[in-house]
Amino acid sequence: MFKNRTRLTVKGLNQERALNELSKEVKIYQYSRQEQDLCQFEVEPRHARHTKKLLESQGLEVLSLSHHGILSKIKKLLYRYGVIAGIVIVLLFYCLQYSFVWRVEVWGSSADNREQVQAFVKENMTSNFKSKIDLENLEILIRNNFDYVSSVSAAIVGQSLIVNLNEAVLPEEMEGQYNPIISEYDCQITEINLIQGTLLVNEGDIVQKGDVLVEPYIIDVEGNMRAVKPQADIKANVWLTGEAAHYDYRIENVRTGKKVSTTEVLLGSLVLYQNNSDLPFKNYESTTRTRLLTKNNLLPLYLKVTDCYETNTVEIQEDFENVKDQVIEQARKNALIFLDKNAIIEDERYSCSSTGGCHIVKYVITASMNFGGTNEDQL
Repeated sequence: MFKNRTRLTVKGLNQERALNELSKEVKIYQYSRQEQDLCQFEVEPRHARHTKKLLESQGLEVLSLSHHGILSKIKKLLYRYGVIAGIVIVLLFYCLQYSFVWRVEVWGSSADNREQVQAFVKENMTSNFKSKIDLENLEILIRNNFDYVSSVSAAIVGQSLIVNLNEAVLPEEMEGQYNPIISEYDCQITEINLIQGTLLVNEGDIVQKGDVLVEPYIIDVEGNMRAVKPQADIKANVWLTGEAAHYDYRIENVRTGKKVSTTEVLLGSLVLYQNNSDLPFKNYESTTRTRLLTKNNLLPLYLKVTDCYETNTVEIQEDFENVKDQVIEQARKNALIFLDKNAIIEDERYSCSSTGGCHIVKYVITASMNFGGTNEDQL
C-alpha cells in the first residue's frame, strides 16, 4: 500500500509477444491472467503512459488504468479543493484564536481571595491578546492591591493566564478582630477546658444553635478588655434529629422504562443543530444535561441532551406496619447526615405519630462531639 504503482487491465490476443517487448523497457509487477485474452499487471507510474502507448501499438486494448499508493492518494486529495480550503481555514482559525487568552486561573489562595484576585486581573488586562499582556505589571498591581499576598507570579500556559499566589501569614496578635466560638447545634455541655477567651457557659448547660460559647476577649488585671483569639476544648452531647413520613394511601408517578431523547448543538445560546424526536408520551418527566464540546477554543460549542421518561400515575395502598422498619431506617439516615465524623453516638431513640393515614417517624441521636479548640475548628 506504500509503493506507488499503476495497474493496467489489458485485453487482446498474442499478449505474450507484446509483454515480452514491454519487459525489455519497463519492469512489470504483479502479473496475473484471468482469461485467455485478459490479463492484469502493474508498472511504475512514470512508465504508465509509455506502456499504454506501446500496448496499443501492438493491437491490444487497455481496458482500465488505475493508480495506487501514497502518491496517488496525495494527488486525489490535492484535487479536492473544498477539503484543502476547509483545512486551511481551520488551521488559520486555530492559529488566530490560539493567540488569545480565554481563561484566568488563580492558584495558591483560598476560594474567596481567589475570586477577588481573578476579578481584579480580568479588570486590569488591557487585552486578551497574548503579546499585549504585561505580566510583570500585573504582578506589581496584585501585590500593591492585596495586603495578604506576599509573593505572586504570572505566566501564560496555553490559552490560560495562571496567577500563582503566596499568602502572607500574620502572627495572631496582628490579625485584628476575632470571631467568637459559636455552637452550631442544640446540645448539652458536658466538659470544658478553657484555654483563652471569656467563657459564657458552664458544664451541664443546655445551649441552642447559634449561642456564643466563648467570647474573643479577656479582661486584664487593670480591668481593660483585650481582644484575643478564643480557644477552648469543649465536649457536648449533641441532639441530631431526622424525620421520615409514610402514607398508607398515596398517588405516585412511576417511570415505565420508555425514554425518548433529543439532542442540540449550541453556539452559546444559538441552536446550530437539533435532533428532535416525536414525543409519544402523554405523561412524562424530563432531565437535561449539558457539556462543553470543545476546550481552549474560540467557539463555545455545547451539547445539550434532554431525556424524556414516560410515567404512569399509580395508586399505592401500603400499611405502615409492613414498612415500619424501612421508614425508621430512613429517619435514622436523615439524622446521621448531620453527624460529625469524629462524634461518638451515645444514645438513639425514635417516636412514631399517626394521623389520618399519615405516619411520622422522628429519630433522635445523642452524640458526643468535641468543639475544635478555636473558632476555626468549631462545629
